[in-house]
Amino acid sequence: MRRETHGVDLSSFVRRTPLTPGEARLPWGDRDFSVRMLAEHLDDRHELASRRRATIAAHVQWLLQVGPTNAHRVLDLGCGPGLYLERFATLGWTCVGLDVAPAAIEYARDQAAQTSAACTYILGDFRDTHTDDSFDLVLCLFGELSTVPLEDLRIVATTVARSLAPNGRAVVELSTRRGVHRKGERPLSWYSAAGGLFADGEHIVLRESAWIEPEAASVERWWVIDGSSTAPRMLSSTTWWHGADIGDALADAGLVIENRYGDLSGAPSGADDDFETLVLRRS
Repeated sequence: MRRETHGVDLSSFVRRTPLTPGEARLPWGDRDFSVRMLAEHLDDRHELASRRRATIAAHVQWLLQVGPTNAHRVLDLGCGPGLYLERFATLGWTCVGLDVAPAAIEYARDQAAQTSAACTYILGDFRDTHTDDSFDLVLCLFGELSTVPLEDLRIVATTVARSLAPNGRAVVELSTRRGVHRKGERPLSWYSAAGGLFADGEHIVLRESAWIEPEAASVERWWVIDGSSTAPRMLSSTTWWHGADIGDALADAGLVIENRYGDLSGAPSGADDDFETLVLRRS
């Protein structure tokens, strides 16, 4: 039987399958989605897409202490609109950023051109895009590597190792088990909006999530109904906890964990931290 509300067929939602890790990724590379996501990156009222500017400024000051003496080249994997790299550039660093979102890369390029910053931005997925340069500091922040399964993390770890100068350091932020579990604990919810990440005009979003213990992963789904919908659009994202396997994965890539810290570094990892910071060097 078809279930309809004002001409919208809800059968895909009513008969939906159980949430499954890796069932889909948010459409980061889609142009329209990336434009809407850029607005979230640049909104300094929250930290849903990027950290607030003041937090980034403080974090960069800590990151400057991680690289080797006289370090001056930095690579940011998953750079978004370049909010970290624009800080490094003002301090005289040569910067390269990589991201899959077209709107974010265009914004970062425009900002660099306006300030004559020594920044190069590359449109591409960090799982299959490489640079031929070596860097004193390689970054992959804000849990980017927790959004891909372990086999993809291994690929990126190899890229990190290949990109590091002999005395270079990499800083990787991974979601903790508790941080991932929190996402899966969120209750079923819904909201209406006149615009936002999932649609330009008026729309309704229904959100569901679940923690999947065997895979140590949380899956989130968003069902979007807008004025042109004949059926809800489904978007999905998975966040994995890689803690149990991260040491072996990094070692296989030729990386050694030099230090571990909690959220935004500076202290040992705690039970309530959403992220863990790893400082890596080549083995």
